[in-house]
Amino acid sequence: MMVGENGTVHRVPAAAEMDPESAEWVRALAGTGPRREAALARLHELLVRIAHGEVRRRGPRLRIAGPELDDLAYQAAADALVAITGKLGHFRGESRFTTWAYKSARQ
Repeated sequence: MMVGENGTVHRVPAAAEMDPESAEWVRALAGTGPRREAALARLHELLVRIAHGEVRRRGPRLRIAGPELDDLAYQAAADALVAITGKLGHFRGESRFTTWAYKSARQ
């Protein structure tokens, strides 16, 4: 079980129910201390890369360029990180964790 940011208790799937990489993500993010902090930093880096691609793709339509695009990407990644960690208990292991995180971040 894991307690989400809003105090909601969620079931975290057993490591045996998912691929090894996904199980490691869940264990690290559901934990505490330096291991969790390292996983959060890795996930944030992944989300920044994804966000940069999205804002570059959408930037011309939004008329945003330069440093503003970077700022937008970092803010989007930070928002996604909060959303993903808050939904961690909803991850069922039916896909890779990174795939689920990407889809969760886009919702």
